[in-house]
Amino acid sequence: MVLLLGYAYKKRTQTALLFFAPSMANRLMPILDASRFFRKALLLFSAFVFAIVAVASPRFGTYYEEFSQSGVDVFILLDVSRSMLAEDVVPNRLGRAKSDIRDLLNNVTGDRVGLIAFAGKPIIKVPLTTDHGFFLQVLHTVDTDSAPRGGTAIGDAIRLALRAMSPEAERQRAMVLITDGDDQESMPLEAAKDAAERQVRILTLGLGNPADGGRIPLRDAAGQSTYLKYDGQEVWSKMDETILREIARITEGAYVAAGTRTFDLGQIYVDSIGKMQGNADLDGTGRRQKLRQQYPLFLSVAVVCLLLYIIVPKHRKRSSDAE
Repeated sequence: MVLLLGYAYKKRTQTALLFFAPSMANRLMPILDASRFFRKALLLFSAFVFAIVAVASPRFGTYYEEFSQSGVDVFILLDVSRSMLAEDVVPNRLGRAKSDIRDLLNNVTGDRVGLIAFAGKPIIKVPLTTDHGFFLQVLHTVDTDSAPRGGTAIGDAIRLALRAMSPEAERQRAMVLITDGDDQESMPLEAAKDAAERQVRILTLGLGNPADGGRIPLRDAAGQSTYLKYDGQEVWSKMDETILREIARITEGAYVAAGTRTFDLGQIYVDSIGKMQGNADLDGTGRRQKLRQQYPLFLSVAVVCLLLYIIVPKHRKRSSDAE
């Protein structure tokens, strides 16, 4: 912009001299004052700069804003690995989990609920929503093919849920992790520490028999029922409580050793995560600290500079004109 303004000043002077002889130019032309021209250029340039700063929406200076808590954001992390097909829970671990999630939705009022299905990789099946009808439709279609890659990556599922949640704690945030506890080196405890730093509680539910475990049914090429084998031996999947207990402890959540017993996930939700609703903000005052929007200040300066650019004349009057 500076180079263009300088070129415009030089070009204007050269063009004007094409209409006058040099001896007449001083008498007929206004005085092209270089200092005045560049002062106007500086005003225009300043207006441009301050306008860009205003568009960038600068924020500084803090104030406190009152807010009302309304509900909880809850992500349900559902293990859909093949071990969830074990039949030590009727009808199987996955079927039982889906049934209990339906019961949970009957106890959710004003809360946003999301669903992440995970095996070797997590997938968001339902983003946070209050449309529980849509949630149930998607839940009905979830199976062991709902997430790519085999295995169980609990840590990756927690990290994906954290990314999908709002970083601002305007609403309480929590997760319900339903799995048999098996994990393939996805660093779930490190992910739990990240959740704790963001004040996200995790309710963990362990499904399956921790002592004897259960076999994983499959269908062979002929459609016959068989069981998953490894090195010629049938695989027995046992529920591992250790990781689930630690995740709940780190995040100040709760661990429910469901095992093979029946349990009311809806009531567990009300007794643990449901009590979070209506809690005060991070400082316990029901207020949050925010930065003030300062763009009006910079926009005002830009407008003033532009007005001065328009008002200030380009040329200086000759003394003869003043007389």
